[in-house]
Amino acid sequence: MASAGSSREKHLLTACILGLEGGHDDLPLPSRILQMFVTNLRNRPLSSANIESIRESILSLYHNLITGSKEFPVIPYTGFFRSYELSTPFPPIEQERRENSAPSPLTEGPSGVMVPTARFGSSPQTVLTPVLPERADLAVLKGDRRNCVCNLELDGRAVTRVISPVYCSESTELMNRWRLTDYTADGHTLMSVFCRFTKDSTNCSKTLSKRVKRKAAEEESSSCTPTPPKKLPRL
Repeated sequence: MASAGSSREKHLLTACILGLEGGHDDLPLPSRILQMFVTNLRNRPLSSANIESIRESILSLYHNLITGSKEFPVIPYTGFFRSYELSTPFPPIEQERRENSAPSPLTEGPSGVMVPTARFGSSPQTVLTPVLPERADLAVLKGDRRNCVCNLELDGRAVTRVISPVYCSESTELMNRWRLTDYTADGHTLMSVFCRFTKDSTNCSKTLSKRVKRKAAEEESSSCTPTPPKKLPRL
């Protein structure tokens, strides 16, 4: 694992969810609005296509937050998706140059670096994640049980998306923290971001999470309760 921190490009993503698809319409949602902070971990700016692609995983991350499941199912939805740039260390340039610009010397460091979450009036929190190199052997990434690996098609191109947990120590996983990394078919990195939902979204999710876990425990308890023997009639 590795850790570090610096000034980074950050976005606020907003999903307005009108309906769920793909058999996940029972996923509890606090409201129609979900908001998530995204921090760019690479030394080149995110493209609009990079940001738009996160739409595919925002409900997968929320499913993990609510249920604790490590499967991260892709949950399509109908609605709106918008992004707002909060900060960037990169100068404004045309989109074509954003897509093809050479890496800047902004963040020279080991692969797998994770960004600390900024806290007003206090020192930033150092967080850790499994190391994900700029060019990776996808078979190795799939073999790491901490990673969830799924195949997506984005803009007509096959993409391997890796969702990794985030830790505050070598063994303590943080809630509401994920690293999301996209790779091409030959293992080149397309995007790597740090994701966390806003306070409003997580406050509602805590109550929902308790309800989901309580319901699951009740169902498991009822399924394990033995059926009482039938009483035989007296002769």
